[in-house]
Amino acid sequence: MRRSTALLFFRRMRVPLIVLISAYSIATVGFTLMPGTDADGNPWRMSVFEAFYVVSYTGSTIGFGEVPYEFSKAQRLWTMVSIYLTVIAWLFSIGSIISLMQDPAFSQALRGARFRRAVRNYDQPFYLLCGFGDTGRLLARSLSELRHPVVVIDDAPEKIDALSVETHRFPIHGYCMDARLPENLISAGLQSRWCAGVLAATANDQVNLKVAVTARLINQRTAVYARADEKSVADNMRSFDTAHVVTPTDEFVRRLRLLLTRPHAYRLYQWLHSPPGSPIPALPDPPSGRWVLCGFGRFGRSVYRLLRELKIDVKVIEENIDLPGLPEGAIGGRGTQAETLREAGIEEAVGILATTRDDVDNLSIVITARELNDGLFSAVLANQWSSEPLFRAAEPDFLAQPGELIAGTIVSHIRSPLLSHLFRRLDEVEDAVAARILERIAPDPDQAETPEQPELFTVRLSKKRAPALHWLKEQGFGIDVSLFQRHPGRPGEKVPVEVLMLTRGDDDQLLPDAATRLESGDRLLVACPPALVRRMQSLLENEAAAYRALTGDELQQGWLLKKLVGERPARS
Repeated sequence: MRRSTALLFFRRMRVPLIVLISAYSIATVGFTLMPGTDADGNPWRMSVFEAFYVVSYTGSTIGFGEVPYEFSKAQRLWTMVSIYLTVIAWLFSIGSIISLMQDPAFSQALRGARFRRAVRNYDQPFYLLCGFGDTGRLLARSLSELRHPVVVIDDAPEKIDALSVETHRFPIHGYCMDARLPENLISAGLQSRWCAGVLAATANDQVNLKVAVTARLINQRTAVYARADEKSVADNMRSFDTAHVVTPTDEFVRRLRLLLTRPHAYRLYQWLHSPPGSPIPALPDPPSGRWVLCGFGRFGRSVYRLLRELKIDVKVIEENIDLPGLPEGAIGGRGTQAETLREAGIEEAVGILATTRDDVDNLSIVITARELNDGLFSAVLANQWSSEPLFRAAEPDFLAQPGELIAGTIVSHIRSPLLSHLFRRLDEVEDAVAARILERIAPDPDQAETPEQPELFTVRLSKKRAPALHWLKEQGFGIDVSLFQRHPGRPGEKVPVEVLMLTRGDDDQLLPDAATRLESGDRLLVACPPALVRRMQSLLENEAAAYRALTGDELQQGWLLKKLVGERPARS
């Protein structure tokens, strides 16, 4: 990966360059030895400079005449020899260059050099994404939409080639290499001070584990987000402080639990954990009664445990009847046949869950079940992202795709680490609180036009994280939650910014009152429209903007203005 492109070029061009230099040397020396006459008929021989001058325009087939004097027969004879000698040398050299440019190893070295140069030239935080499958593609697209540069590495050349022809809002640089090798991660920018996070999103748990371990050892300042399909691998990752580990089965079960028990929280969670531009899901109304579960693999087992925990009657259909752990009374079959579904009691059931590993089977299960019972509540797993349009056309009540589950969860954590804490708190309060939060950030969630997802900020009231607010506190000003909602240019007018949660020590306040006073060390989860992002950043970082938003007056910062107008007094 770190081989010099120039060194590789000269190594491969060694013979052509020797041939070319030798041809020019022979032709130049020959011209200095050939006898000639000057304009007065006196004997004359070319100097080395004059000979090289003649060879230069002769060898390149330009032709410039006989200079400085008319050539003798011997010089003309040598000119013919030089033409054939140098032209053949040039043809050989140019052919070698063309062959080198078409060589896959050299082309990869050139791409590697451009890739490393692009990574070195970053002057803003970027994310290092390992793996460009379904999950990686969704992560790259979402981070780019959120204005985060992304560096992608994957060991499949066709995936990197596909990346190079895609259009993204922010730059994404990709290169084909093995993420398991620490030197490759370093080349991709792991040690850069601008590396904000490493995302291990390959389809192989062991590769993700290796990436997470390497990132934690080489750059302890960067956050690590990792995918883990198996619980043992996820526990291993958490043991060395991986920032966020996402298991698709756990995330699937979490969303299904919210849907069944806390529909407003599900609606808010699903929207804020979806890619930018996603619509707000409709408020679910799952019925009570028996469910039929098709597929008892990794997802099916987790769903079965959830339903039994919620005291929901469930009948399992599984093709492999000898599968360990299969509940008593399970029916053998794929669930795609009407007879099997009837045996499971689909006509009396209220819901169907299709969680097999085959997307075609899952689609067939849902369609066949609806034909037998058109009032079913349907929940389905789309294993491959490419199959999702088919599932969307089938219009299930709940659709989950592992890549989207993982990408949405990781991106939401990157947007605001407090977001996961918010939903943990929502689990402890009435579901109506989630409904109020959704109404605050999307005043009309049921409108036909998809509302824009808010930008989420985690604000810590400290000198480093919010220097302007910290300065106001030092000047003796009292700050409350309403400061975030004040328009900087029009006193008395509010802007649509909402403080969703205030964390002070171990105490959390959901939707704090506008008059709630803020103290140093407080953490706030703030949601604002994308159009107000710069205003929000200015409020946190610019003393003049914060002062104007708080008092409605301009802060006199220059020496002359302070002398003419006077300094603004501090006030509580």
